[in-house]
Amino acid sequence: MNQRSSLDSDQAIQEQFNIGKQQKWYLRWWSVVVWLATLGPFGLPFLWKSKDFSLFWKWLLTLVVIVLTVMLSWGTWKIIKLTIDQFKNLGLI
Repeated sequence: MNQRSSLDSDQAIQEQFNIGKQQKWYLRWWSVVVWLATLGPFGLPFLWKSKDFSLFWKWLLTLVVIVLTVMLSWGTWKIIKLTIDQFKNLGLI
């Protein structure tokens, strides 16, 4: 009985410290989605610190953000290269 009461008191203490302990606003799921949509890969630390996402979703969203970042970077590079080529053809540089 004594061991059981000790376990109950330990559980009560853990529950007491967890009650009212919410995540900060910038780690909630909705703000993490905003971080990822606006900051791209710079929002990933917020995703991984958030407790609102399972490990599966963290990896999936990380992969999606990395793929989109690579695609957008490649597209930007192509546009810049095309613009420089056009300037060269016009004799502006």
